[in-house]
Amino acid sequence: MSIARKIPPTAFFALTLLCLFSFAACVESSIMPGDVASVNGQGISFREVEARRASLFAHRSPGSEGQLDDATLQTQYRYIVAEIIREFLISQFMRDKGLAVAPELVEAEEQRIRNDYPEGAFEEMLLEEGISLDLWRENIRRRLEMERFLTQVLRPEISITSDEVQQYYHEHSADFIIPEQWHFMQITGLEKKDVERAQVAFIAGKNATAVQKGFLVTIHDIRMGKDLLPEDVNRELAGLGLWQGSKIKSHEGLFRTFVLMEKAPATMLDAATMSVRVEQALAEEKMRDAYAAWMKKRIAKADIQIAPALAEPLPVKESSPPHSSESAPGRAKTNGAAIPPAEPEGASSAIPPAEPEGASFTPAAPHAKKAEPGETQPSGSEGR
Repeated sequence: MSIARKIPPTAFFALTLLCLFSFAACVESSIMPGDVASVNGQGISFREVEARRASLFAHRSPGSEGQLDDATLQTQYRYIVAEIIREFLISQFMRDKGLAVAPELVEAEEQRIRNDYPEGAFEEMLLEEGISLDLWRENIRRRLEMERFLTQVLRPEISITSDEVQQYYHEHSADFIIPEQWHFMQITGLEKKDVERAQVAFIAGKNATAVQKGFLVTIHDIRMGKDLLPEDVNRELAGLGLWQGSKIKSHEGLFRTFVLMEKAPATMLDAATMSVRVEQALAEEKMRDAYAAWMKKRIAKADIQIAPALAEPLPVKESSPPHSSESAPGRAKTNGAAIPPAEPEGASSAIPPAEPEGASFTPAAPHAKKAEPGETQPSGSEGR
């Protein structure tokens, strides 16, 4: 068997890119061998890009990694490079302003995370993710720096007026209504007669623990908004009075009944809670806008060099990582480079969406001249 057959297609593409990046360094004075891009002279290594790509996309399409085509892989690489470029721009800004995160804070955060792992499990996790300890610590530092950037740089610039609060409330008043809440017991068992007896005993004694010990049944204490319950459960509960039991019916291999204990009518949130939630929603919205505006300016002033292997425009679907060839177009010019849309849906970082709508890479000139500086809806819980 040839060696080529033992290497997955992903590895072939990665090796090809690495060769291209090394070649690019010969013609791109600001991109060093082994780097894929540079931000104001600070290099982004292929090693970091590949480690993050493998970590971010490894679990999105189980079993399909070896089947990804070159265009999809290139899109993934470009997505990661764009993400790191934004991180570099923020780190450089924080350093220049004297707001960089001290090593002691990074060490403290590392220890806090390590404490959540059994002995040896942390190092095993790093091996599985294919990331070095130094690179992991650097990612921690950037995350802490991002949090500081958001709270100490962007948030103080945002103000919220009483008129904005009132307008938001009137436009979203339905969001501040607590739906009708139903509190009931669900009794299930393998035998219908056990469920019947348990239902009678619970209504008579109102002691779920005693009933569960005395009969071969399982009892769940459920308090949930009416709007969140399945339609069949709603129909059964709607016809019950307090401390009445529903008919016993077969459900997914078991027999089931409900005993209604309380109906809480729909109510409005209190004024203090509403005010807090409105301000939080407005602040988040303004933070996204402020971040996009800030990033747009930083990119326009930055000297961003990108290796030609990743410079061809490949549109990336906004708000979603490129785990497939599905994409959406968009452009946003910068000084020699452009950055794709920012955060993937469900991303773990604290970075709000970064870019103005639509953006993609364009090739960097070999010697590009640097520009002149300049709370959630209430939900129920289930327990036994």
